[in-house]
Amino acid sequence: MKRSRVYLVLQAVVCIALVALISVSAIEIYREGAARKAKHPTESIYTPEAVAEKISSIAPLFFAGVGLLIAGVILGVKDEADPGNVAAPPAVHLHTPSKRTGIVRAMMTILAVVLIIAGVFNGSALDVLYKAITICTECVGLG
Repeated sequence: MKRSRVYLVLQAVVCIALVALISVSAIEIYREGAARKAKHPTESIYTPEAVAEKISSIAPLFFAGVGLLIAGVILGVKDEADPGNVAAPPAVHLHTPSKRTGIVRAMMTILAVVLIIAGVFNGSALDVLYKAITICTECVGLG
């Protein structure tokens, strides 16, 4: 198996695991909050503390996925179609990105990750997440 294929499989496994853990965490937060709300009707189902606790347990896997993404961009790993596969449509390349375009994309990705990390450390990510959860549950009618 080629190294690029192993890398892509590893990245897919990390992404699938991350989605599964986030889904399980969201369900656990809701169940614990609903039980708490049943005892104390004035309390919210979602608390920033419960969300922070669940996010902190998932954070290492998230950062591993980001590290894999950055490594793949730096190493130039691409998913190339199997030339023997007749069912795959031929790749159409209207414009081949230059090396400068790749560097700009990598720099923008790194800048985005740095700004996301800065937002997490100053607490705004939890505020945004808490507000998003509240809005979603109000629209759906759960909260």
